[in-house]
Amino acid sequence: MKKLLTAALTAAALVLPAAVSYAAPAAKAACASHSGDAARQTDSRQSSAMNQTHTAISKYSFDDTVRRLETVVKEKGMTVFAGIDHQAAARQSGLDMQPAKVIVFGTPKAGTPLMVKDPAFALQLPLRVLVTETDGKVRAAYTDTRALIAGSRIGFDEVANTLANAEKLIQKTVGE
Repeated sequence: MKKLLTAALTAAALVLPAAVSYAAPAAKAACASHSGDAARQTDSRQSSAMNQTHTAISKYSFDDTVRRLETVVKEKGMTVFAGIDHQAAARQSGLDMQPAKVIVFGTPKAGTPLMVKDPAFALQLPLRVLVTETDGKVRAAYTDTRALIAGSRIGFDEVANTLANAEKLIQKTVGE
């Protein structure tokens, strides 16, 4: 029993920091300087082979964008599991940064079958969207579905009507 508990605590110590730092590439992509045509509404960046993020420009304020995303997620029958306010955490540490909030959301109906098929896929779920504001623009950054499933035993056809729809939902919500 003691060995099992030690193994579980060791696994948690390894997984938790990885899960907490998962949003960093999305934050980096969203906060990076955007170049190119100012009229362009979507900016796709690849921060690594396995973590391609997309950034959609929001037509709304930071707070309205967060509120709209949380509302639409709930209206679609999903759960908002957490909201991670990076700016508030920075302030508590005496640091200053731009507004940045990660919304953690999903539904067991979509995620559970995927995690049953590939238990390691649990490291990719729940889904996350970063809302941030830089250079006077509010952006929503999220991981590309194909990048999310890359390296797993999950095929795109298995997520085309679930996880992939989250991308469309985010784009529609911030662009309406």
